[in-house]
Amino acid sequence: MKKIILILILSGMIFFFACTPDQPSAPKLNVTTSELALSKVVAIGNSLTAGFQSSGLVEDFQLNSYPYLLAQQMGKTEFEQPIIGDPGIGSPAGMTPMYLDENGNITQDPLEVNPLFLLKNALLSRPYDNLGVPGADLNDVLNTVDGSGGNPFFDIVLRNPNLGNTTQLEQAVLLQPTTLLLWIGNNDVLGAALAGGDLTQITSQADFQSRLTAILTQIRTTLTSTFILMANIPDVTDIPYVNTLDATFSTSPALGINVPIPVIHAGPPTFAPVPFDTAATLFLPLLTEESGVSHLTLPALLGYQQGLGIPDSAALRGLGFSAADARNLVLGMQASGLTPTGTPVPGDMTITVSEAIAISNAVSGFNQIIETLAPFPPAGFGYQIIDVNSVLAELNATGVGGLSGKYVLADPATTAFSLDGVHPNNAGHALVANEFIGTMNAVLSLSIPTLNVANYAGQYLGKRPAAKSLKSSLDGVRAIFRK
Repeated sequence: MKKIILILILSGMIFFFACTPDQPSAPKLNVTTSELALSKVVAIGNSLTAGFQSSGLVEDFQLNSYPYLLAQQMGKTEFEQPIIGDPGIGSPAGMTPMYLDENGNITQDPLEVNPLFLLKNALLSRPYDNLGVPGADLNDVLNTVDGSGGNPFFDIVLRNPNLGNTTQLEQAVLLQPTTLLLWIGNNDVLGAALAGGDLTQITSQADFQSRLTAILTQIRTTLTSTFILMANIPDVTDIPYVNTLDATFSTSPALGINVPIPVIHAGPPTFAPVPFDTAATLFLPLLTEESGVSHLTLPALLGYQQGLGIPDSAALRGLGFSAADARNLVLGMQASGLTPTGTPVPGDMTITVSEAIAISNAVSGFNQIIETLAPFPPAGFGYQIIDVNSVLAELNATGVGGLSGKYVLADPATTAFSLDGVHPNNAGHALVANEFIGTMNAVLSLSIPTLNVANYAGQYLGKRPAAKSLKSSLDGVRAIFRK
C-alpha cells in the first residue's frame, strides 16, 4: 500500500490546513477526584485499543472498542476516534477486514479504494481521543509519527504532518486528559507467537523497561494529576490463533492427528484401506519440521487441504510400518480425501515447548516491569494496573462472564475473539471495558455502570448455516491464512 499522505490528498481543503490543533486548557484542579477523572478521557495503545477486529478496522468495530464503551458508560458525549467507513481497512495492506460470507466461510476481500477516503472525520482540528494505532509497540509510541515504515494506520490516526509531526504520546499529552487509558506492549511479544515461535521478535526486557519508563516520564512531566489506568500484557499463547488446534492435533506418534482430520492407528494388527470418518478413534502421526511441538498455529490448517504434515508411504515406513501396511494406509487416506505428501508442517506454523516457555517468560517479565513502575512517586509513576493477563488466562481455561476463549468457528455464540483468532470481538471489548470500569469505581469511589456483556455476545450468529460443521467451517479458513 502506498504511503498515505494527507497533505497531498486533502490539499484543496484550505480550512483544514489553516487549522492548528486545539490546545485545551489544563484541567482545573479545584474539583473533586471523581469530577476530575470524568472530565477528559484519552487512550493510547495499539490494535487492542483501536478496536481492530478480524484483521481490520471499520466503524462498527470502533464503536465497540473498549475505550469507546468506557467513555459511553462514563457519559462522555464527545470521544473522537478516527472513524473508518465501510468496507473498512484490513491487514495485510490492501485488504478489507475478514467477514463471514453467505456460506459461513471466513473471507477477506481486496480493498479497492484509497484507505484515506474511508476516514470520515479526517478534518478534526485536534488529535483523536482514541489514539490506538494497530501494530504500534513501545518504540512507536515514543518515536513514530507517520506510516513511512510501512504501517498506514499511523498516517490515518496521527494525520501528520498536519498535527505537527507528533507521536501518539505527544498528541495524547496535548489533549490534557484527566483520565488516560494506557494499553501498550502487546506487540513487543505478539509477533513471536504469530510467526511460530520466532523469538527474535521479542523486545528485550531492558528495552521494554527503558521505553516504558520514557513513556511514563513524558506523561508525568506534564500530566501530574492525570488518573492513569494501564492494562498489562496478556500471554499471547492463550489466544485462539495459537491454541485452537491443541486439542485437534498431536505430533506424538502415540497420538497423532485427531478430528477434524480423520485418523487411524499406527500399529497392528492388520491394515487395509480404511473408511476415514470423524468418529474414528485410531490415530496417525503428524509430521512436523520442528520436534517438541507444543502448538500448531491456525495457518497449519493448510495441512488439512494440502497434505502438509500428512505422512506418505516413505514417511510411514520410516515410522516402522511395512511396505504393505504403508501402502494400505495411504490408500485409506486418499479414499478419505487426504493428500499424503510426507511434507512436514514448517516451523513458522508451529511453536515448540521451549519457544512457548520463552514467550510466556517474556510476558511475565514485561508484566513485572509494569508492576514495578506502578507505585506512586517517588517509588514509581502512579497508575492503576488492569490485570488483563489473568482475565485472558481464566477466559482460556474456564470462561469469564458467559464468554469463552475459543475460536469463533468452534463457539460463535459466546467467543470473546474475532475471526482472526488474535483480537477481541465486541463481547471481548465489553469484558475489557468492565475491567477498567471496576477499577475506576473501586479506586475513585465512582458508580460508572458496567456493561451487560451478554448483549455483545454472538455477533457472528446467523451469519453461517446452523448445520455447518466445525470441520467444514475450518476449510474456509485456509484461504485467509495462506496470505
